[in-house]
Amino acid sequence: MKVEFLADLERIFEFLLRETAPEKMFDIVHDEIKELTESYVLQRDIENFIAYFRVIISAPKIPRKMTFDSGLVKAFINRTYTGLADPTLKYRADKLYEYLENNIPAGGEITNECLDNLSLELEVMKTPTLAKIMARARVATILKWLQGPLREKLSLELQDNVVFLATIYGQYRKNLAINIDWEPYEILPEDVEILVSEYRVLEIAFIEALEMIRNARRANPDLHRYEEQFQIVLNSLDNLGKMEEAGNLDSFDSLKDRLIISTSLIYIQDDFVQKDAELKQLIQLFVSLYFKFRDRHYDDPKKTDLNSRDN
Repeated sequence: MKVEFLADLERIFEFLLRETAPEKMFDIVHDEIKELTESYVLQRDIENFIAYFRVIISAPKIPRKMTFDSGLVKAFINRTYTGLADPTLKYRADKLYEYLENNIPAGGEITNECLDNLSLELEVMKTPTLAKIMARARVATILKWLQGPLREKLSLELQDNVVFLATIYGQYRKNLAINIDWEPYEILPEDVEILVSEYRVLEIAFIEALEMIRNARRANPDLHRYEEQFQIVLNSLDNLGKMEEAGNLDSFDSLKDRLIISTSLIYIQDDFVQKDAELKQLIQLFVSLYFKFRDRHYDDPKKTDLNSRDN
């Protein structure tokens, strides 16, 4: 099977390097996770709406004409969710109505035709894209960075906010997100200063990883041979293994290899990538080999001499 792995991986790292502003790092991950979870909940509500009203209008005797309006949507949401506060139910009903009114005119009848149109739009919303993978890769990278060597340098308030986001993102990844109370937040000036001053470490890792990917592409690997396309992942796993043997797995030098492996796994495990039996076996191998390295952190950036990399 033909794969464009290295070309797409290069695009992802170009995006990470270009679109990860250090002073906005927390804002980026907050807004992205909020968008992901809100989109997921909305899609689930749309899916439930379609399924529910298909049953209603297919009944032999419909109790009354199903007329679309805000009251009908509110009643549907109240029936769907239990145990939520009234303001939350209103918010969910308003979000769903706001979306549906673009497809069903107010006062119009809910028919199989309009439900079919909603189903088609829902398919488009759920379609995997490289842009969605880029967003996920950036979220995962920033969360890992903020919970790694930077964690103890950040204020307790920001640490708590990062844990909150990581928890929500974990629920989203497991399809467990139901309703999130998004509280306002403020980033302290000293936290911004730390994010900006420490970013050079991550930026260098992005640059070095990108150069490794470009070198791999210059070798002109066969697009139909997995062992050639994914050799860079095996090389990075081998590098981590050698660092572990030498006792310096937690050094800065491991960061670029961790980024290549973790980003590659995000990419190839996504539904955007078609998988045959061989690729599924390769993914299982990568996950197994990377498992023991996944949660290890590298040293405090201040302990690493980066002068040689700046030249």
